[in-house]
Amino acid sequence: MGRLSALFSRKKLTSAKTRLLVDQLKTCCGIFLDPTIRSPNIQERKALKILRKIVTRSQRHVVQYIPERNAILECSLVLVQNYVAHLRLRPSPFKRFRQDPFADAKVLFQAAIDLLVPELLDEVIDTTLMFLQTENLWKVEFICVEILLFVLECRSPSATLLSKLIDRIERFLAVSDTGQVRHILSVLQSVIVSQRWELIEYSDLSKLVRFYHSSVMIGTSRNQIYELRRGFEKCLKNLIPRLSVGDLYAFFIMVLPLVFDTDMTDEARIEFGSTVEYAASKMTMYDQRNRKYVTEVSSFIVEYLLLCIASEDPTRSILACKVLTKLLERGQHNPDQFQSPTVFHMDTYYEIVLAKEFGALQELLVEQRVHLERALLQAIERHSQRKMNVEVFYQLLCTLLVEVPSGFTASAISCLLLKVQKMFLNYPADPDGSPLRDQHNNHLHNNRIHATIMAVMTLINWIHRSGSMNAYITQVLHNRFDHAPSLNPPLRERYRYAPHHVSWYERRLFFDTLEVRYCLWKCFRISEEKIPKPARMRTRSYGDPRRRLDGGTLNLFAGM
Repeated sequence: MGRLSALFSRKKLTSAKTRLLVDQLKTCCGIFLDPTIRSPNIQERKALKILRKIVTRSQRHVVQYIPERNAILECSLVLVQNYVAHLRLRPSPFKRFRQDPFADAKVLFQAAIDLLVPELLDEVIDTTLMFLQTENLWKVEFICVEILLFVLECRSPSATLLSKLIDRIERFLAVSDTGQVRHILSVLQSVIVSQRWELIEYSDLSKLVRFYHSSVMIGTSRNQIYELRRGFEKCLKNLIPRLSVGDLYAFFIMVLPLVFDTDMTDEARIEFGSTVEYAASKMTMYDQRNRKYVTEVSSFIVEYLLLCIASEDPTRSILACKVLTKLLERGQHNPDQFQSPTVFHMDTYYEIVLAKEFGALQELLVEQRVHLERALLQAIERHSQRKMNVEVFYQLLCTLLVEVPSGFTASAISCLLLKVQKMFLNYPADPDGSPLRDQHNNHLHNNRIHATIMAVMTLINWIHRSGSMNAYITQVLHNRFDHAPSLNPPLRERYRYAPHHVSWYERRLFFDTLEVRYCLWKCFRISEEKIPKPARMRTRSYGDPRRRLDGGTLNLFAGM
């Protein structure tokens, strides 16, 4: 009985036996052969059998001590490479019924890594990356992606792999090998999509930002690094959603001076700013778990962006407006409703989701209210000549109203709109006072500004649904429809004036300060009764089965 139990016992391998098996494994894997002729000479079944014996019966401290430990990894990588290549390059409808010769390669490869990490983590990743380099596998991107994902599935921290990949990119950039950098970036983009990224080092993130910033900045000379900018951009945009709250705020503070304080062309600023906008869309201006930290950083960010909004450079100002809008938005796709100024009718349902918990954000707006009003007044006065710029300012105002639907926001925005209206009622109307072309452009500019003011006022009315406010805004709206429709949305590139349309100032066509303040007082001070919200009605969409009826049948049933 004792002899039988000894026969089936799995004794641990000694150091000498393990080294002997590694030498046999190298022969079976053809590790000494040229990669171009290695694949048909691999003894896959024997190699897998030896590798299984090593990883299951070798002692952990022995594998980490022997000098052949790198050879174990290299042979495992050879088997994994062939496993991935067989899956992708030799598809067969019968592969699910047929045993793949390399089927156990992934499991054994990860078992070999588990024997070495975390003590020899750096050596494992270095060996893996060196194997990909010497075997010239970076060009075969899908194999590299699968191998690196296999590594990440083990107990290996993702931060180490990211750091070593970025260091490799930096070395190739130093020797101007943009071809290798392009392949590594493509692999990194796919690997980052994995959900296993954590504890990312700030230095590695700053290197990626620096590479991307340099590639965009150098765009005027159109050299080789300029061609890599899309790869760096994609890597950053894939990495941003994986950052923690603290890391995301640190990243955002790092990129703000790069996009707003660096001397670059408008095209480069807009291109780099798209990544900043994307980061802003992933941030939140209030977090209950880190409320004190987020509040302090948010105040700094908002104050900085308001200074940029008030800038004399139109590109800086418009980009800062767009970034602030992304910061305020909660991901409810509300800005899709505010692409261009439009009239919000009281009895119409709109796909607008009002915020319910906005106390922290309202405190921030109360703190920054004076700076916000001053910055927007300067920006609108300086940069609202173009229709696109007016729409950007409009989106910011509407987002503020929706994300903080309180009496304070409505009153603050109303005061701002009245000041803007007064500002654009003072342009000269005398034909002899300015050239005819400038006078025409001023009229177009004024029309767009007043139409935008009307759009925002109707949104305030639609949100708070006060009877007095609705009556007054509707009165001004109808007066404009009858006598000056150019002062109402939508914005137009050219305006046509009928003979009965007025083109001079009349009090009934514009908002009166006392009337607006009275409506706000009745709405928020004495809590006037609200107008009920409209219900969402079913519409006849393209896929509605009712569209299949004949054109006259439905009318006949309706008595038409």
